[in-house]
Amino acid sequence: MTEYFYVVDKDDRVVGKATREECHSSKRLIHRSVYVFLLDSEGRLFLQKRSAKKDLYPGYYTGSATGHVEYGETYEEAARRELKEELGIDGVPLKMICKFKCFSEIEREISALYVCRYDGPVRLDREEIEEGAFLSIEDVKRAIQKGEKLFAKGFKLAFQEFLKHGSA
Repeated sequence: MTEYFYVVDKDDRVVGKATREECHSSKRLIHRSVYVFLLDSEGRLFLQKRSAKKDLYPGYYTGSATGHVEYGETYEEAARRELKEELGIDGVPLKMICKFKCFSEIEREISALYVCRYDGPVRLDREEIEEGAFLSIEDVKRAIQKGEKLFAKGFKLAFQEFLKHGSA
């Protein structure tokens, strides 16, 4: 099934529609994505290790749930869908922290960062996620600074925004 994304300008105004493949093969098409940071009651952040089967950043660590905003969806709808699909979590309050630009050699995205608090069960979608765990914010900072794990570029930017804007 062909996935379609909004094509937006640098100010996140919709200017068109394109397939996932078109967005990822073009250096000029900007599209939308979401990051959800799941925090437990101890303030630890759930990180996922992306499946080795993923086309972008296989085996890299990233936010709790991440993905693209599909054509016809809002940022929040995409965040809720990804949280349910990837971690089996539904119906939790989400707080949008900010939007940020992630322009790399791989993608050109405007991303929305959401935070939620949750202490219930997490069910990993094994097609999407190889493993996952809650880490303290200090442990995540150290892992990024020391290069202890491979982190997706978008996650590093989202994490910087999270630190700048604070948690939920």
